[in-house]
Amino acid sequence: MSAPAIKLRDESGIGLVELLISLLVLNVGIFATMGAFTSGAIAIRHASRVSTAAALADKKIEAFRDMSYSNPSFAVGTTTANQTGADGLTYSVTTAITSGSQLTTGTYQGSAAVKVVTITITNSGKTVYGPASTTFSQCAQDLTTAACGGS
Repeated sequence: MSAPAIKLRDESGIGLVELLISLLVLNVGIFATMGAFTSGAIAIRHASRVSTAAALADKKIEAFRDMSYSNPSFAVGTTTANQTGADGLTYSVTTAITSGSQLTTGTYQGSAAVKVVTITITNSGKTVYGPASTTFSQCAQDLTTAACGGS
């Protein structure tokens, strides 16, 4: 056999099939890693939106805690306002206020004047936070004898 024919029949080194298989395995690993990074980035983005929406809701609830029960902003009804979050996105904050009573029988009589504030926050038409509700009593808000059932 001639020298070129011997070199062609030599089994040492890497063949074309082995090279293609190793490239295929490497590509599968690279694409799996890219998929993990992409899903991680999506999860972090969603968590950021939920965290920002929770901060906006907390700010809104604290504003209600600081105002008088008779404040016009505390009126029964539903309002929607756009607010920009710390992440630079615009969120739609819907506040629904309903009135009620906590009067019960027994030792604790509750309050006759109660408002329930429900906050829902959306971003791009999707609910990000809520609905979350909290109750405000006139007695706890105004801290007056008349509001607390005294004379």
